[in-house]
Amino acid sequence: MGATTMASDKTEPDESVRQKTYRELKAMILSGRLRPSERLSESRIAERLGVSRTPMREALMKLEKEGLVVGQRNIGYTVVDVDLAKVRNLLVVRQALDVCAAELACDVATDGDFARIGAIIAEMEALNLSTVGNSVDAARVLELGLRIHTVIAEITRNDVLIRVTEQIYEQLQLALLLEVLWIDLKDSGLEEHQAIANAIRARDRVAAAEAARLHVQQSLENMAKVQELLDLRRGAGFL
Repeated sequence: MGATTMASDKTEPDESVRQKTYRELKAMILSGRLRPSERLSESRIAERLGVSRTPMREALMKLEKEGLVVGQRNIGYTVVDVDLAKVRNLLVVRQALDVCAAELACDVATDGDFARIGAIIAEMEALNLSTVGNSVDAARVLELGLRIHTVIAEITRNDVLIRVTEQIYEQLQLALLLEVLWIDLKDSGLEEHQAIANAIRARDRVAAAEAARLHVQQSLENMAKVQELLDLRRGAGFL
């Protein structure tokens, strides 16, 4: 019993360091502090985060699986570039998944599920009020936007839909962050998310599907603007 306790005590701090390194490195990418296509120096970032190379490598491998960094032999890791042709393809798939999830959620959602959706909408509304006249917390906007769709997928209780939705959203994170940062979204998608939530609460499959479809359609249209800004920044040497 004593040996087991000692082993547990020994591994917990290491696990904490690994998780902390992963979260902080991911936040650096999603906040734009590490830019698309930027080459990553493991030693420099490890020093910056105050960790050893081992948790840094583990974090990079995990982020590679999520599609946020790319590893190349003899070169190391770089932040993934934003391939907007691929992003648009992913968004088409996302649209189909979100529509399906919204329809299924109308059929099976419980009062507890409605409460989960309502809590996220309330957070979105509070964030929207707090950013009026102030700079938008892009990472927080993205986090809430992704969370509500993840919750809607979870409400379906369809394991395959949940897993595929998570995979698609992981690959879309960087592009969606640029959408929040660079495109003037007046309410950061609040009204669109409210429409989806209201339709699900009303168990209106048609309205829920249409609201989900229109939400992703807006992102597809915004990607054309993101492409223009990316081209301008690359031409000016910013990326």
